Amino acid sequence: MRISLKPPRRGFHLPPVLIVLAAILLIRAVVIAAPDGAAPAPAQDTTTSTEIPKLSPIDLFWKAGLFIWPLAACSVLSVAIIIERFLALRRSRVIPPGFFQGLKRIYQDPREDRERGLDYCDKHDAPIARVVAAGIRRFPRGYVAAEKAIEDAGGNEALKLRQNMRFLYSMGSVATLLGLIGTIAGMIKAFQVASVMGPGHADKLSEGIYEAMVNTFAGLAVAIVVTVFYYLFIGRIEKLVAEMNDAVNEFGRDVGFDASPDTEVAATATL
Repeated sequence: MRISLKPPRRGFHLPPVLIVLAAILLIRAVVIAAPDGAAPAPAQDTTTSTEIPKLSPIDLFWKAGLFIWPLAACSVLSVAIIIERFLALRRSRVIPPGFFQGLKRIYQDPREDRERGLDYCDKHDAPIARVVAAGIRRFPRGYVAAEKAIEDAGGNEALKLRQNMRFLYSMGSVATLLGLIGTIAGMIKAFQVASVMGPGHADKLSEGIYEAMVNTFAGLAVAIVVTVFYYLFIGRIEKLVAEMNDAVNEFGRDVGFDASPDTEVAATATL
């Protein structure tokens, strides 16, 4: 008996990230470029130092322009899904401790203990309980029917374990693209200032540069965090499905799901 699990989709696409890096290099070229015929900048007095004010994350957020808002929404949604997945993928919720020990005590004969076994499974709201209940319910029709019922129920429960995983994956992709759009918007603003006032006005250029860099950082930060947790949850789901397979197979051997055809017919003939 084996619970099927579809293979996960693989990682994020690299081209948006490469485009973001190219945008950073273009902005850097605009900032450091000097106008034609400009006199060399006078040497700075190294004896005096000017303290550079530090910007808080809130200050950077307000300088990031319009696209930081959907990025913030992506980050909030991602955190909510990550918390929900942590709670849903706990082993105690998927395979409750002591579930099989209690089931084996009351389900020893497939003819006499069938209803008690189903009632016991119904009292446990867990994926493993629904999988075992499907096998017990179909066992009167034979081992093959019970095995098929367990496989179908297991595949359905495996899909339920993957709930919200596709949405979490999409949040990383959307965050990367929003960071790219924000970077391009900041570049447009910086080039606009450079074309009108020249690249020497750092105070005006800084607005577009702040917008581009903060969006780049925020988009990549959200995408990286989402990627890490996505593959962490995929690994946990695969581990839980494997444990469910082992537990169901062990239970099947103990209660006679693996009986030979002759024994199976004799055991289920009166059901």
